[in-house]
Amino acid sequence: MRSTRTLLILLSIIAAVVIVVFVLTVTSGDQADTAQPPAHSGQPTTTVTPPTTPAAVRPPTVDMFGNRLEVPAEESGTALPQTAQDRTEPTRSDFLTAAPARLQWQRIWDGAAVPVSGSDGPARIDAGVAAGFARTPQGAALAAMDAIGRVYTAPDPIWRKVVRDRFYGGGDTLIDQFARSRTSDPNMARYVTVPEGVRVQPGYREDLAVVQLAVRSTSGYAIATWPMVWVEGDWRIRVPDDPASLWRPATPTLSTAGFGKWDQR
Repeated sequence: MRSTRTLLILLSIIAAVVIVVFVLTVTSGDQADTAQPPAHSGQPTTTVTPPTTPAAVRPPTVDMFGNRLEVPAEESGTALPQTAQDRTEPTRSDFLTAAPARLQWQRIWDGAAVPVSGSDGPARIDAGVAAGFARTPQGAALAAMDAIGRVYTAPDPIWRKVVRDRFYGGGDTLIDQFARSRTSDPNMARYVTVPEGVRVQPGYREDLAVVQLAVRSTSGYAIATWPMVWVEGDWRIRVPDDPASLWRPATPTLSTAGFGKWDQR
């Protein structure tokens, strides 16, 4: 029961993915998510190509739903070279749902699935903490899913630094809650999978992006919502005044209509 509530926290914070994606998974006793590909301005669809970076030095694997995951040489993941010109243009109709260019899902520390792109970040991974996400809807969504995955799969003390660097608010109270969640189920990171759908709610601004992740549930899907704020040059998950509210149930839905597919194909 405790592990279920723990995953819910992820589903609600974002949108876990885990992701929020996995949150709902554990929370409902099922499993969590799948997601989709990149977007390149000027192209109706972005095609994900097999990586040719150091991230491909080990054979790929899959998450619990069969979604492809790259296994990078570095357990903490490998950032890709960034090309800002490939970011989705604001004039596109799918500006809030399109996947970033050269999207790739990586399994970090043999646990959670986290996304990296060649257009919207992360630009670097320093001492296990990813940073340098673009100030775009795609960058906000990538940052949300990355933070969720790392806080549940990174070893101590890296995950604590993830909470301090990638979450805004909560302080020691939030760290204590995540510590209890991690202890309640040491394998929880495996539930952080590729979401079924990703989108940013209308009303996106450069200082606030409300990211939503659609994940599988026993009755269809569940939507986890994660508010992201731009603070000190990067996106962070905005923790509510009452950190415990992160454990509120995700919103059930029968369809993922209106969400973008971000899985790697």
